Amino acid sequence: MSEETQKITVNDSVLANIKVVNDLEDNDPRIPRIEIYIENAVDEIELYLGVDDLDSKLSVAVQKVTQNAITRENYEGTKSVSEEGMSLTFSDTDLDPIQSLLDSYKNSLADNDHRGGVFTFD
Repeated sequence: MSEETQKITVNDSVLANIKVVNDLEDNDPRIPRIEIYIENAVDEIELYLGVDDLDSKLSVAVQKVTQNAITRENYEGTKSVSEEGMSLTFSDTDLDPIQSLLDSYKNSLADNDHRGGVFTFD
């Protein structure tokens, strides 16, 4: 599967889930903005992991970062907010809530990456 096909698959999967979770219709005016949030989440995660192609297993991470961006939309720059008994606290970075998940994935990449190793036969 090519990088572009993989990205489209992850992005489409996340968008479909976000629509269900937030009860959005296909023609909702927020969809273009949500697609930008998804792209940003994919880019941030790829950059953090040092990969050019995001594994579809990480779509849950993309979805969490995207949902957090949607929730934080009206509170940009705010650390926390309380309204009518509901309290929200926002992380310093988008990846904080999924840091342990990304670190586990990154460690599994390192454990399975044997490229570049030097072997000698003496």
